[in-house]
Amino acid sequence: MRTKTSFLLIALLLLALSFSSVSAQDPIVLRVWTGSSSPAEDEFKQAQFAAFEEANPNVDLEVLISPDYGTQIQAAFASGDYPDVFTVGQFDLPSLVDSGLLAAGGDNIVDAEDIYPNLLQAFSVDETAYCVPKDFTTLAVYYNKDYFDAAGLEYPTADWTWEDMYAAAEAITNADITTAEGDDVVGFSAAADRNRWLAFLWANGGRLFDDEGNVVFDSPEAIEALDFYSSFVTNGVGAQPGDLGGSGWNGQAFGSGYAAMTVEGNWAIGYLQTDFPELNWGVVEMPTAPSGEKGTLTFTECWAVSSQVEGTEKEQAAWDLVNFLTGSEGAMSVATAGFGVMPARASAAQAWLDTRGAEFEPFVTGASYAWAPVFPLGYGDFTTALDEGTVAAMSGDATAEEALTEAADIAREIQAEMDQ
Repeated sequence: MRTKTSFLLIALLLLALSFSSVSAQDPIVLRVWTGSSSPAEDEFKQAQFAAFEEANPNVDLEVLISPDYGTQIQAAFASGDYPDVFTVGQFDLPSLVDSGLLAAGGDNIVDAEDIYPNLLQAFSVDETAYCVPKDFTTLAVYYNKDYFDAAGLEYPTADWTWEDMYAAAEAITNADITTAEGDDVVGFSAAADRNRWLAFLWANGGRLFDDEGNVVFDSPEAIEALDFYSSFVTNGVGAQPGDLGGSGWNGQAFGSGYAAMTVEGNWAIGYLQTDFPELNWGVVEMPTAPSGEKGTLTFTECWAVSSQVEGTEKEQAAWDLVNFLTGSEGAMSVATAGFGVMPARASAAQAWLDTRGAEFEPFVTGASYAWAPVFPLGYGDFTTALDEGTVAAMSGDATAEEALTEAADIAREIQAEMDQ
């Protein structure tokens, strides 16, 4: 009897050890998806993932870094079989939260106070942060120093106003300066893009809604902003990039020497340094609006956790990964990697400047007053009308007032339908 009992106890012990061994050896597997950008940045992401796995041997990452990420992630959402951790662009957040696809960040976000508040707000709904910004860009004014010298103008400063900017564009356009190909140089390259001129709207106090929730996108401040931005083109002291040597975007028009100034994000730094190494240029903060304030836009994406992992063994591992990628050490890695994007944490701002150069401080300074131009869910017809109105105003086919009145009326119709 003792022998049988002993054998039974031994068998149970071995079985228990067997299960314990399997549990210890079976890691948590997280599927991680993100978009592909440059080869260097893709390698950087792979290195981040490898470092996480080394620090967390109980977690295996199945990583997809894809140039077709947008299409693939949308298909995955539609099928219901989507990754555990993935990147989300600021414009996509409202619909994903509305669809219940994202786990709320809240207290899962480490040292949230170190993240620039307006970046965290870009990924918040009803004051709840759903994911963590990994990096960001802002807009600033790029200017050609040689053209300012040729026109006898002082370089722009942080104290520049809208009036100063327009006067400089006018003076350079009228100074008979030409490109290497003999084409006339204009003062400003202005893309017909709401994600450029809305920076002027924000600085001038324009908003989509007032404090009572009323649509005010056609306010005098908003109209003044679009009128100012479009006036460079309609008055001939600037042009759209397509009319400047057939350029595909502002950066190309500026880099090719067709325009003395343009408004772009810090993503253009590497492009100009690589493609136009002889260009003598500088960067300055956006000019001060008649309101007395400055404004810029911020563009960012975040690392998010799937709502499907909530309450599972994957949940903690998923947030551990997100915080590893976006925490203080992750932000410092972004800062020193040499990319154009800036880390989303204020504590890493100086490291980015040390890597990129102190002359690019206007981009960092803008983080304190930047706005993420994310419109509420359901306002697609409004943004379409706004884009069409922007093009019409830039081409002179509509006044700024006409363009914004039409777009705002559509926003009011949408709001009325939502309120029913």
